[in-house]
Amino acid sequence: MRNLDNEICTLLKQHNVEGLKLLFSVYYRPLVLWADTYLNNIGHAEDVVQEFFVKLWEKKFGDRLSALTLKSYLFTAVKNQALNVLEKFDPLKETCDVALVNHFQVEYDDLTEELLSRVKAEIKKLSPRSQEVVNGVYLEGLHYKEVAQKLGISVSTVKTLLVNALKQLRTSCEHINEILTFILYKKITI
Repeated sequence: MRNLDNEICTLLKQHNVEGLKLLFSVYYRPLVLWADTYLNNIGHAEDVVQEFFVKLWEKKFGDRLSALTLKSYLFTAVKNQALNVLEKFDPLKETCDVALVNHFQVEYDDLTEELLSRVKAEIKKLSPRSQEVVNGVYLEGLHYKEVAQKLGISVSTVKTLLVNALKQLRTSCEHINEILTFILYKKITI
């Protein structure tokens, strides 16, 4: 890992875009999972890390990086950026308003058994462990840590399995986000 950090720092100091690409390939996923531990929202975590990489490149922070401190710098900077996002968070902005609930109720009423069957079938195509994680988070409403303890795996593994499962479900079922949100709201058993 130290060799990769050396290569990343050298390339960034030369303002070589390959340094940014290598940094992204090595650190993006761990930094997103790290940011998610603070934000509890994988989408916001991805935004934070992407914005951090853009800022790092545009402001040429790579000139000041050292291979010895690269990893700690990245994780500390992303943590601080995630905490800044939390400070700006308006709890009323994210509350579930009645119009949204009514929207989901109307959509649910319009869903056919065929669509629900398709979602069930797609979830069953996931690996058994991914099915357990999706069920734990979405159907049982457990936190990542609780799912990890229940399954005897790390929180990072839970997050990775959930991210991969949702990516797979999104590609195979276009309304999966709305359905999963509605399942959380109504506690429908799949």
